[in-house]
Amino acid sequence: MQLIPYLKTAFGLTDDLLVYLEQVSVTKTYEKKAVILDAGHYSQNVFFIEQGLVRMFYYKLDKDITHYFFSEQTFAAGTESVFYHKKSMYGIEALEPSTITLIPFDAISKLASRSIAMNRLIQTILLQALIGFSTRLQSLQFETAQERYQKLMEQHPNILLRAPLGDIASYLGISQQTLSVIRAQR
Repeated sequence: MQLIPYLKTAFGLTDDLLVYLEQVSVTKTYEKKAVILDAGHYSQNVFFIEQGLVRMFYYKLDKDITHYFFSEQTFAAGTESVFYHKKSMYGIEALEPSTITLIPFDAISKLASRSIAMNRLIQTILLQALIGFSTRLQSLQFETAQERYQKLMEQHPNILLRAPLGDIASYLGISQQTLSVIRAQR
């Protein structure tokens, strides 16, 4: 679903707000493996995934680690950049051909001063980020690799069909070899 119809349906934004957002937003198409945002860079955009699958990643000891996956009708952002004006330690990469709308956060913030619906949009973006970070942390701290894989299968089975195994393994905090063993036991 495209950004404007999504915002109208999900947040009940008025036509004047939608027209403004449509004017300031840019929709781009990315090829598979295209880096949308480099880790360690600055971005003031919120990314709305219209079509495709992307991953948020970071580098640890010169190896990229998948932090989170985003599919259709979700928002992604380097929260350090968008909310704190710092370089983001996270990058964003397209895992398949993807259509993404880039929304300048300044535009959202400006509209929020006069619109409760825009405040709900900011709240949704922040809550998605918070829930993602918190769920990931809890999972890595308290669940076994098998439990993390099982939860991924139950909650996001499409990721298992769409993302490369190496990215799934790094997201689960295990090696690709361990992932193969877990999958073979199922």
